[in-house]
Amino acid sequence: MSHLKKLVAAVSFVTLGLGASVAMAQNTAPAQPTAAPVQQQDQAPVSDTELRQFVSASVEISKVREDYTQRLNNAKDQPIAQQLQQEAQDKMISAVETAGLDADSYNQLAERIQASPELQERLQTLQ
Repeated sequence: MSHLKKLVAAVSFVTLGLGASVAMAQNTAPAQPTAAPVQQQDQAPVSDTELRQFVSASVEISKVREDYTQRLNNAKDQPIAQQLQQEAQDKMISAVETAGLDADSYNQLAERIQASPELQERLQTLQ
């Protein structure tokens, strides 16, 4: 169960980090209502393959987070800290893509897992 808590914490961290970059990219596009498409996507079932991809990405993201948290704590000034944050974010995105997902899909899965006890249970059985 402790592993699941760490995974949920990593998901929260990554969701915030990746979500910010996705939000910045989306700010350049014209505003469109997204409530209906998100609801439709939420209704689509999550496959075991997607959950395995999510777990794989989350494990790697957790490693990056641990590594860069230490580095950020030791950063001597703001420009270095910003560079480290960008490196960490790039590595996290790379981990997500290597697992076979994109940042949007990963973030959507993270949100769905956090909101669904059933998905949390399935995730735990796959680990």
